[in-house]
Amino acid sequence: MMTDRQRDPSGPMNDVLNCPVVDGDVCTTGATSHIDRLGPLFVNCLFGASRTLQIYDVSNRASQAILSKLMQTLKELADFEGRVTVTVATDLLLINDVRLIVDSQNAGPLLYLIDEMAKRRIEEIDFATETTLVEMGAFVKLFSMEPSEEDVFGELNRRLAEAAVTNVRLTERIERARYLRDSKVERREIREESNRVMSRAITYMGEVLRTIEQRRPIQLPKAHRLTQQLADIIRVDETILVGLASIRDYDEYTFSHSVNVSVLSMLIADRMGLGKNDIAQIGVAALLHDIGKTHIPQSILSKPGTLTTPEWTFMERHTMLGVIELSRVRSLRGVLDPMFVSLQHHLLYNGSGYPEKPGSWKLHAYTQLITVADIFDALTTPRVYRKHTLTPDRALCFILNRIGAIFDPIVARVFIKTMGVYPVGTVVELDDGARAVVVRQNEQARLAHRPFVVMLHTDGPRGDPVDLAEKAGRGTTYRRTIIRSVQDESFESQKASCFIMK
Repeated sequence: MMTDRQRDPSGPMNDVLNCPVVDGDVCTTGATSHIDRLGPLFVNCLFGASRTLQIYDVSNRASQAILSKLMQTLKELADFEGRVTVTVATDLLLINDVRLIVDSQNAGPLLYLIDEMAKRRIEEIDFATETTLVEMGAFVKLFSMEPSEEDVFGELNRRLAEAAVTNVRLTERIERARYLRDSKVERREIREESNRVMSRAITYMGEVLRTIEQRRPIQLPKAHRLTQQLADIIRVDETILVGLASIRDYDEYTFSHSVNVSVLSMLIADRMGLGKNDIAQIGVAALLHDIGKTHIPQSILSKPGTLTTPEWTFMERHTMLGVIELSRVRSLRGVLDPMFVSLQHHLLYNGSGYPEKPGSWKLHAYTQLITVADIFDALTTPRVYRKHTLTPDRALCFILNRIGAIFDPIVARVFIKTMGVYPVGTVVELDDGARAVVVRQNEQARLAHRPFVVMLHTDGPRGDPVDLAEKAGRGTTYRRTIIRSVQDESFESQKASCFIMK
């Protein structure tokens, strides 16, 4: 299955990907703000200082060195911003209201800070420009200590006051509903939970990458917990999850692709009537389907243009490399399904693809679900070696036209019906020239082409969702109609704000 790279220029995907009506190259920007540059360094220094001060006294040379580096980074940030506020919002880390996006090397310190703040019921840490090295040392030392009282937030605040730390202020976290219980849950709670679990899943994939790089076996319990939570959300309302999966700059492709495939695979499983445990198990297999690529050189994974024959041969090895990686897990029974999926996810319904399929070897049921989700996400995601991507509706047309060849007919039809004519996250042009993003499907099948949309403007999305099935007055004319879907990177951040919690 040549999902990620075409070896044959006349292959079945190139006729769509090279179609002249799919216009525009991928727009990228090299500009990063000072928070993008200094934020990860600040978090790393805070993490390093916490670890060091768990072992040594503040006056120790090692402690002073890491605290000085932390203070230097704080000063640089404060020079730009005036003050520095670290906030945890639905398990995202923000510095001065800017979400911090880090690579795999920095995911550990970021996750540590999120967890430690949550453990102490801290929503916000505000560092004033007047913060001294002595105050910072006292704060980090107290922050890194294990709480001894039930009121962890109150205890830490009291200790900071006793240590005369006045320029580091804490805001207590307001407890919110963490788990969905029934279909009556408020939409805002679904939005919060979707953001929280999606962020956790992307961070988990970063942890998996580091685990493999360190030659340690993957830990599966967290993956099972995450997919169980995703299954809970999907069984109530998957809209926000699908919207988050459509955001192409939500995080690094390496991590987000596997999470997107997991969400979409679980959605198919839910619509096919599978039980919650099966849905979650499919989610785990999807999360881990591409882990063999961690052993493929980045020069091959990110090479613009067509791979050479030796490079392609090396790329094909990632399916078996994934199986080998999974075989190192202690409980082999728990990874049998992911092993099948890792090995088979580039095999097509008609038996073509790779690795070569023995005559009696059947595709695993999970593989057939994950294949649809995998190709859909790949087709709609910009890559360095692909000039054009498909809009979500055109990607669905690609799947429809290859039922019985690439895709299992039942699975593909369930997916297409579930996603609707214009999937959530699709940017569309209306008959009045306005741009909008699809945020919810119409529950009536006959109105599948008339979803709910939020209007997009140059300064961002505005207003409540608009029902495109609404008619003008008592007449038979619809107020607005979709003319076409559009691939416009300039609206990506606006689209993202319709789904990401602020």
